Amino acid sequence: MLQYNISFIDNKAIIGILRRTCNHVDKRLMDHGIRVAYIVSRLLRDMPGWDAAMQRDVCTLAILHDVGAYKTAEIDRMLKFESNNIWEHSVYGYLFVKYFSPLREYAQAILFHHAPWRMLQGAADVSEQNKQIAQLLSIADRVDVCLNAEYCPYAELVSLLQKERGTRFAPALVDRVLEHDFTAVSAEQAESDPVFARMLYGTPFSEADIREYLTMIIFSIDFRSRHTVTHAMTTTSISSELAFFMGLDSAARSDIVCGALLHDLGKIGVPVEILEYPGKLSPQAMSVMRSHVDITEEIFDGSIPPPIQRIALRHHEKLNGAGYPRGLTGGELTLGERIVAVA
Repeated sequence: MLQYNISFIDNKAIIGILRRTCNHVDKRLMDHGIRVAYIVSRLLRDMPGWDAAMQRDVCTLAILHDVGAYKTAEIDRMLKFESNNIWEHSVYGYLFVKYFSPLREYAQAILFHHAPWRMLQGAADVSEQNKQIAQLLSIADRVDVCLNAEYCPYAELVSLLQKERGTRFAPALVDRVLEHDFTAVSAEQAESDPVFARMLYGTPFSEADIREYLTMIIFSIDFRSRHTVTHAMTTTSISSELAFFMGLDSAARSDIVCGALLHDLGKIGVPVEILEYPGKLSPQAMSVMRSHVDITEEIFDGSIPPPIQRIALRHHEKLNGAGYPRGLTGGELTLGERIVAVA
């Protein structure tokens, strides 16, 4: 594994980068994820046995609970609670969380977050903790979809939950939800709630967790094209080797590796038919392709130190000024920026 310094990334930065990355696939699902996480956070506040790190992880998991839907290309259907196929996006999400995130111990909860309680409670191969988390995700999902996608009156939501008590949802959990005032739920509520913010950001992720989340974000580009992921990894490896053989110190190599790893993040917002077009792009398509640099900058949103950000954003600049997006010339490009452009 290539080593690079990540001390500049905290919980808020990594979750923000993740949210803005996924927003370029479909903002509706990420907003839904934030609202579901907020509902889960309110339920967790008075539940015994959940320490601060677990609360943080379960809220983060809730933000990501529909991550598999980004891969199915059926997002409209995923925004409906009732669906003929609950498993496709659940399986994709399970695999993504299990293999590309620090939340792997909770991956079963993603797999079964649409499974009814009457089926889940007797599943011998699912831990009790994952059953509980799956049900938290499921009922929070139900509340949000009813209120914000189906626009149900609150009385109708109460009636639905009471009807599904003991079948789709664990009875004790339904009772807990009905004790709360969920007459309206919004992303704005979540963003302004200090307790929710403390749950997400108050207990720092470990350095290992941050590295895994950063890698997960890189692999999220696979939602658009797996070729882009392999390109990012190869570019990073070549950049690291070039920096080493040019005698740069460890700090400079760290910045180069990090910038190279992130350099094409914005391609998640470029249509796949352009990313994988087999021939020469038309001027219009090339303009769309070039927008990935601006999208990358938007995803960073000031969360990345300027030297690393410039390395990532200047990989299409050229010594003669013919590159993009700024048309910089050789005298304006650092060695690290040139290395990644060559790589």
